[in-house]
Amino acid sequence: MGFDSSYGVSYWCEEDEKFLRASQMALYKWKVVPLCEEQLLDIDPEDVLPGGVFRICDVYKSGGGYDKFPQIYERRYGRKTNPKQFIVQLYGCHLACPYCYVTRNGIWGDYVEFTSDKLVQEMLKTKCDVFHLMGGSPELYIEFWPELIDRLANYGNFIFHSDLTLTYKRLNRPLLKAIAEDNCLYAVNVKGVTPEDYEINTGRKFDSSMFWLNLWDLKMAKVPFYITFTNPDMEHYQEFVDHIERAYGKELLEDSFIIDLIDYKAVRVYERISG
Repeated sequence: MGFDSSYGVSYWCEEDEKFLRASQMALYKWKVVPLCEEQLLDIDPEDVLPGGVFRICDVYKSGGGYDKFPQIYERRYGRKTNPKQFIVQLYGCHLACPYCYVTRNGIWGDYVEFTSDKLVQEMLKTKCDVFHLMGGSPELYIEFWPELIDRLANYGNFIFHSDLTLTYKRLNRPLLKAIAEDNCLYAVNVKGVTPEDYEINTGRKFDSSMFWLNLWDLKMAKVPFYITFTNPDMEHYQEFVDHIERAYGKELLEDSFIIDLIDYKAVRVYERISG
C-alpha cells in the first residue's frame, strides 16, 4: 500500500486489490447517484473521478462552498487532514431545500449500488484521508454507517465525515454510540432557527420535539460533532443559540458557524429546465 507523507495516510495501489477482494463480505449495498449535468456546472472538472460517480471536493473552493472541517478536526485531534475529501453522493432526501446544488436530478437520479468494501476501494485509489458521505440526505442510511466506519478503519487511518439534520427520525442511543468512533467527526446541519425559517429553507415542517430529543441523545452518546446553521433568520438566531447553551451546554456551540447561501449555476439551470 502506498503512503502520502503529507497527511500521514496510506493510499491504494494495485497490489492491494487481491487482499480487498479476498476480504469482501456480504455487506450493505449503498445507493450512490452519479454526478448529474446540473451540479457539474459548479464542480471543478479536475475533481471528477473516472466514471463520473465519485468526486474529490476541496472544501476551500469546490462545489458545496467553504467548510471549516479541516481546522475543526485539527484543533480537536491535533491532526492535519487533506482539504480534498472523497465524496460519495447517496440517493434520496427527506427535505426539499430550494438552494441545493445537487438538484433533484442528483438526489433522485439513477443510482449504482456499491458495497462498503467497494466504496473503500474507490477511496483508496485517491490520496484523500477524509471519506465524506453526503446526499441528498445521508441520514437516511445511518443504520449502516457503523459498517462503513468499521471498513474504513480496517484499511488505514481514515476519517469518516457525514451530516445530520436530526429531523428525519428519532435516533436511538445504541446506534449513536456505534457511530461515536475516534475516526469520525460529524456536522449537525441546522436548517432553520424557527419553524417558519426551517420550512422556508427545506420545504418541510419542523418537528421541534424530534430535533431537540435527537440533539440531547447525540450529546449523551458522546458523538463527536459541530453545528452549522444554514441561512438562519438572524432576527431569531441568537435566541436559538442561547437555548442550546442553556439547555445543552456551551460546549455544543464550539466550532459552530453560519453557512450563507450560494448562487449556484446548477440551481438556476435546474429551475429553468424544470419550469
